[in-house]
Amino acid sequence: MLAERGFQAATMDAIAACAGVGKNTIYRRWPSKEILIADALRELTAEVEPKAGGDVHALLLEHLRDLERVFADPLLGRLLPGLLGELQGNPEFAAAWADRVVRPRRQAIVELLTLALERGELREGADPEAIADLLVGPTFLRHVFPVGLPELPSSYATELLDAIWHGIAPASDPPESAAYLR
Repeated sequence: MLAERGFQAATMDAIAACAGVGKNTIYRRWPSKEILIADALRELTAEVEPKAGGDVHALLLEHLRDLERVFADPLLGRLLPGLLGELQGNPEFAAAWADRVVRPRRQAIVELLTLALERGELREGADPEAIADLLVGPTFLRHVFPVGLPELPSSYATELLDAIWHGIAPASDPPESAAYLR
């Protein structure tokens, strides 16, 4: 319904009729259409749930690949333009989207990166919050606003993670000449 008719047309009456239930049945579980739609979108994008445990690099790569698959989904591609506009003009929907979709998934990534930092698996001083932004932001941008950008290679997730994981600084001098060894 969202993809075909848009957010405004997805009233609780229309949703109930589409589901073949009474409106009160819907209101028992969801107090507003904004929360219902945020929950539906959370389910639609469930593959993007960050996983815990194991090798951090492998988990992050799996997460980026899941994110790519979700953003490449034609249904989500039809939904996102309208949803982005609705997020700007509908504070209740923006809050529901943030609380039910964005924050929990981002926090799971930050917690994974924080644990990796504590275990010494990331460079000392690395900022898990900034790394989380670097992981998700480019993928979102490339899929939602691809105008004028080259087509994404199938290796995009790997290349993006490698650029972040290894950093973008040029190779340093041999370790024996490094200032930190003095």
